Amino acid sequence: MNRNYKAFGLALVAMLALGAFVAQAASAKPLTVEVGQETTVHLTGNQEESHKFVTSSGTVTCTSAVFNATAGTGAGGAIDELTVFPTYTGCTAFGFATAHVSMNGCTYTFTTPSSIGSGVVTWGASQLHIKCSEGRKIQITPTSFGVSVCTQFVEEQTPTSGHVIGKNVASSNPMDMTLEAAVTGLHYFGSGGLCGDSSTHTNGAYIGSSTWKCFTDTSHAKQVGCTFS
Repeated sequence: MNRNYKAFGLALVAMLALGAFVAQAASAKPLTVEVGQETTVHLTGNQEESHKFVTSSGTVTCTSAVFNATAGTGAGGAIDELTVFPTYTGCTAFGFATAHVSMNGCTYTFTTPSSIGSGVVTWGASQLHIKCSEGRKIQITPTSFGVSVCTQFVEEQTPTSGHVIGKNVASSNPMDMTLEAAVTGLHYFGSGGLCGDSSTHTNGAYIGSSTWKCFTDTSHAKQVGCTFS
């Protein structure tokens, strides 16, 4: 009988511990916008450190990377998932060629992070997704003297490794946030020449950091704070 009570007691402790863990996970909010209600929020991100796409062929580096997103918040201003529309300009490839990066409607989607706490969140590779409509892909075209050298393509995918880390900018008011990308295991293929052959390569990497702000209007005049819990 005592053994049964002891086993029951251990099981009860385990259940209570699991319940506390689940409650903690459920209360964690990846991103909270300081609006305190359900509404639509407009987010913008601007490059802090150069954004780069690194392959066996070389590196594509952009002087400007601008990100835009619109998201509906839940109760209390929480956002659990974010779809981002990037624009890259001022790009060069392989150290000599001008490069044009066409997203062709492809986006970056961030789902619920793998780690949340103390103003820092981490999205692992499995929570990061490149989304494209059918038949579309990201296209990187280096040119020399206005003539296309070759083309690299990045299709819809979920990276196999790497992460993106989000942090609160404590000195900002309203609160800004930063995103630091170090994503690896990206798949790509080329059209030949310097861009690589048409077979799928799996060693692509994307790195870069940006500062983000949140607004309650489409003209980005009414800024509100954004915080990672």
